[in-house]
Amino acid sequence: MEPTRPTIQISAPQHAANNPYRVVEREEVLAEAFREFVLTAVAAGWKETEVALTLADIADEYVMALARRVAAN
Repeated sequence: MEPTRPTIQISAPQHAANNPYRVVEREEVLAEAFREFVLTAVAAGWKETEVALTLADIADEYVMALARRVAAN
């Protein structure tokens, strides 16, 4: 039997896209999910520095891929 993976809860936005508070809400929601993810990875045996650097690399790669997709459209 495979071990179950912890589920990180991310709530849906409560503010419209043009509402200035949405930026604050987004940061609060995603920061909490990020902290949970890091704690889960560390609890699994990864070093916090490894997790942080790898997530930064993944985020950078994602932003670059997103920029290419946006530029192509």
